[in-house]
Amino acid sequence: MAKKTTSSKPAACQACQGTDLVRRITTYPVHLAGELKGKQIHVGRVALYECRSCGHLMPTPAGQAKVDRNVNMGIRLFLGQLH
Repeated sequence: MAKKTTSSKPAACQACQGTDLVRRITTYPVHLAGELKGKQIHVGRVALYECRSCGHLMPTPAGQAKVDRNVNMGIRLFLGQLH
């Protein structure tokens, strides 16, 4: 019996509700808040979906995990908590 798989592809863009999404591997910018407001971390080679209507970037689940890991390390670096 075949196993039914579910897609991680979003049904529509979170920003404009467009449905024309294309998968990309690209740099994903993250704007920081709080005491690091105004700083950005650019995470390279992230798997994501790009909306062809408005250009909004939405990481895949694996891409979001990479973004989270890199942002946490970047914040620790900015705050001088790395030894």
